[in-house]
Amino acid sequence: MKKVSILVMMLLMVCMCACAEQKPEDIGATTVYVRNDGSIVATYVEDFSQSYYDMTELQTNTENTISAYNVANGEGKVEMTYFAVEGNIAKMQMEFADAEVYTDYIGEKVFHGTVAEALEEGYDLKYSLINPLDSEDVIGEHELLSMQDSNIIIVEDAVRVRSESTMLYMSSDAKYIDENEVDGYDNPDATVIVY
Repeated sequence: MKKVSILVMMLLMVCMCACAEQKPEDIGATTVYVRNDGSIVATYVEDFSQSYYDMTELQTNTENTISAYNVANGEGKVEMTYFAVEGNIAKMQMEFADAEVYTDYIGEKVFHGTVAEALEEGYDLKYSLINPLDSEDVIGEHELLSMQDSNIIIVEDAVRVRSESTMLYMSSDAKYIDENEVDGYDNPDATVIVY
């Protein structure tokens, strides 16, 4: 009986961890997924309907760019883990060692760490954040500064943002997708998740 209970608990833990990470085939919009360990999985979903687009050329160019980056910066920093063109839609999934590598490679700023670390990095944290489960629970800079040990993700790009952990607060101008994901396509500056 004890072995069965342990097995059930292990299966539940695996399922809970796997729920936040999605298969690239199931992702319908460009999404930046930040894991708790700081690594990033970015899935790009783009229109590929022009007759002059070449799937092989895109894949080869991307692989060459990744290879050159890894030679210059250290093996395993960036990896393409998925590439497919279905109909008029191209999907590419890339893994980045951390937010610094993502920012360096893509050119769009991403931060992942504690609120205290964000302050040390120079973020002013003047965000309006909302509890996704309680629209009356809105916090600003003052409340955020009292959450020094909480984790924060800041993505300065108009994309969907997904965290491995359930979010406590999200950008008030982002669209709630589920307990781990927000749509930041309409955000003027940055999409923020606190967990």
